[in-house]
Amino acid sequence: MDNPTEIKSSWKYFLIIIFCIGIVYVQTLSYDFVNYDDYDLVLNNENFLSHPSNIAASFTTHAFTTHKKEGVYYRPILLVSYILDYQIWKLNPLGYHLTNILLHCLTAMLVFLLINSLIQNQSIALLSSLIFALHPIQVESVAWIAGRNDILVGLFIAMTMYFYIQHHKKPGRIKLYLFFSVISFTLALFTKESAAFCIFILPLYDIVVRKNTLTTLFSKDTLLKFTPLAAIIGIYLIIRLMVFDEIIGTEKLYGMFSLTERLQFLPAIIVEYFSFLIAPFRLSIEHPLAKIIWFDFPWNLFAIVIIISFIAIIWWALQRESILAFALSWLSVCLFPALNIFPLAVPILEHRLYTASIGFVLFIGMGIYQMFKSHTQFAGRLLLVLLVVACGIGSFIRIPVWRNSESLWMDAINKAPTVHRAYFNLAGYYFDLRQYNKTIELLNKYIDLRPDDFTGYSKLRQSYYAAGQYNKAVEVCRQMIVLDTRDQNRYVDLGIFFESMGLPDSAIKVYRDGLQIDSAFYQLHVRLGRMYHNRGDVVNAEKHYSQSIKVKPDFATGYFSLGVLEASMGKDSLALQALEQGAKFETPTSDVAQLIEYLRNKLGQDRK
Repeated sequence: MDNPTEIKSSWKYFLIIIFCIGIVYVQTLSYDFVNYDDYDLVLNNENFLSHPSNIAASFTTHAFTTHKKEGVYYRPILLVSYILDYQIWKLNPLGYHLTNILLHCLTAMLVFLLINSLIQNQSIALLSSLIFALHPIQVESVAWIAGRNDILVGLFIAMTMYFYIQHHKKPGRIKLYLFFSVISFTLALFTKESAAFCIFILPLYDIVVRKNTLTTLFSKDTLLKFTPLAAIIGIYLIIRLMVFDEIIGTEKLYGMFSLTERLQFLPAIIVEYFSFLIAPFRLSIEHPLAKIIWFDFPWNLFAIVIIISFIAIIWWALQRESILAFALSWLSVCLFPALNIFPLAVPILEHRLYTASIGFVLFIGMGIYQMFKSHTQFAGRLLLVLLVVACGIGSFIRIPVWRNSESLWMDAINKAPTVHRAYFNLAGYYFDLRQYNKTIELLNKYIDLRPDDFTGYSKLRQSYYAAGQYNKAVEVCRQMIVLDTRDQNRYVDLGIFFESMGLPDSAIKVYRDGLQIDSAFYQLHVRLGRMYHNRGDVVNAEKHYSQSIKVKPDFATGYFSLGVLEASMGKDSLALQALEQGAKFETPTSDVAQLIEYLRNKLGQDRK
């Protein structure tokens, strides 16, 4: 059967898939952005997304191009999808949710075609693809706008494998389908880094399903066939190196555990992921390692037994049923990058199972089919239908958690009350709504869990100030100083706070206290110099400006402040000298630039 004819004959199955996904996920069309990557990628990234010309720029930067300094997420296809969305929907979340649903429908249809091409049974392929489409593990990817990268990867990897299978089945179109497979893999790789590991699915198909020997696999013809894929990975790694100055880079950001420790975590993380697929009852945005039962005795031994059993099942399937073996191989390959061997910001997240679940549903569908094949196929199909219904109900119940930031983080707090991140993010949501009492309550809980995190104190101080509780804000500032007396920024923060309240004497005292701790706190010298400058005490102002420069010779702010002071004193030559020196280290503000131009003209140095 030719490929276009095969797709055309499947339209009624596609309609069933689209209808079922629509019933379950239509509720997300009324959902908002959530303050968990949605803001950084879309809501606050309007300037980048609004220019179609940035489609090219998406390939030269990291995903959080304008809002985070982290440079390890290279996902240009994801950014391109948001740019295209913005041209239609602007910042209306409905459109972004609709795109996620449509992409999920496309992926589920590709899963149907893929499974049918493997087992040649449309009813089993349909039921298996519906389990994939409606499984509660997919809610995080589909209902979360920022989860789109996993949908795209799943779509492109399914395309990669489908076209690869077709290139074997259609002798007259070998090169065409192989070309489509390479293009699909390229799109997957430039969507998310983990797609690189999926290249191993192709030779596994040759070995497990087509029964190719290792000799055949390493033959000249086969190696030439895989050369374009290897070249794409090579080009991708070179681009990453050019953009980020490193190929991986996760160790710097997320290497809080050593490789040895991460390897020790493997059994628990693997079995936790298995539990999400088999019994998705404890789904949450938070799965802290400390709360995973598989680390505790005797569950840790049970986890090892499960992994050994999994390997044994693969070995058994290799001897008896190649499709089952291939399904488990797919699951294993796609699960590998989610195991925290390469450090991850959050070790366990449900959306990482999106592509891996294709192998899982293939195993479930084919396994049940084989189990009931010798008895009654009706019973097998009925069991699959019941699984589809159960998955649909589970997803329908889970989806409302993603309605907005409040529902998302409240669910996380209820399920993991000792995890700090949920409190901070929910506090940020309430702060934006100016519900400061709720914000303050959550931030205090956050600080109880993370007493050493200055970010929490800083946000709490800001919340107290916004709520008009100035004494409380001052108290938080003093707490921050006590936590780290050697950090001059803590004194600067408290001093600026007093300045904003119109309490210059208190500000001066704070700056002096800081300089008693360390006279080399150059920022405090500048702040104190400005306080004296404002009071007309030019002697002490000049003293502290000069001291800041002496401590830090490349401190542009010190030179600019000194230059402005000396200009006000009529010391034009010294003022110009200081200002020009500061300009060597930092671009001056418009006011300072105008002053430099004025002094040059006045001193007859306008040619500069």
